Amino acid sequence: MPIKTILLHMSNDDRHTQRLEVAVGLAKRFSAFVEVLFVATPVSMPPAVTGRAASYAYIAEATAIAHEKAGLIEQEVRSALKDCSYSWTVDEGDHVELLAARAAYADLAIVTQSHGDDLADRVMLQVPDRLPLTSSCPTLVLPFNFPPRTEIGRHVVVAWKNTREAGRAVRNAMPFLKEAERVTVVTIDPPGHALDGGRDLMIWLERHGVRSQHQASIFQGGDVGEIILDSHRSLGGDLLVMGSYGHSRLRELVLGGATRTVLSNLTTPVLMSH
Repeated sequence: MPIKTILLHMSNDDRHTQRLEVAVGLAKRFSAFVEVLFVATPVSMPPAVTGRAASYAYIAEATAIAHEKAGLIEQEVRSALKDCSYSWTVDEGDHVELLAARAAYADLAIVTQSHGDDLADRVMLQVPDRLPLTSSCPTLVLPFNFPPRTEIGRHVVVAWKNTREAGRAVRNAMPFLKEAERVTVVTIDPPGHALDGGRDLMIWLERHGVRSQHQASIFQGGDVGEIILDSHRSLGGDLLVMGSYGHSRLRELVLGGATRTVLSNLTTPVLMSH
């Protein structure tokens, strides 16, 4: 499916400009409409804020400040998207729930990694990078320290396993795959495997006009997420495509091991689908 509507997560955080810049580039590349959702509720708070009353007071004050800054950020959005079609909405509440409600009508959502190293001293109130677990919309998660003016999708690395989640991720990534200069399918095979786990996917991709190469690794134990990230780094990829694994338990989004590792240690964008 082509990318014609991009859902952009905006808030009063240090990385909103980073997300906006990426959204502008992708909107121009794919001739897409950008739905900008500004959520005033803070995503984190200092650890010094302790106690329920203090927490509520901080959230209320931070939300009020975010509403005040919304006008300035809207001007920033208007300037950046002046050559694109877009909408602007301000709301309050749980970031993931609000995004998921609008993601049903989008072809791509853009959020920032929620647990970067620079956030280690903050108490996370919201985790927007959990969106892939709650929505069928593919989600582009940007590293917290993603450099400005960095092109995405010249070399796409696909972490492949024959599962529903990975299959959906590849299909959702097709607009990027068709434009990529290079596509590499990475498989992590058990000992004694024939190392051809990516062959059928490569054949299917070629039928869609996507030429790819294959890199296979033998699983010798350890964290699968780390193996995926190491392969991606060694290949020099600038976009990782993978399924997002996890489930909901008592209203808590519980990530699978590989998904958790990748989201915690991002250095390049990852396109995830559940």
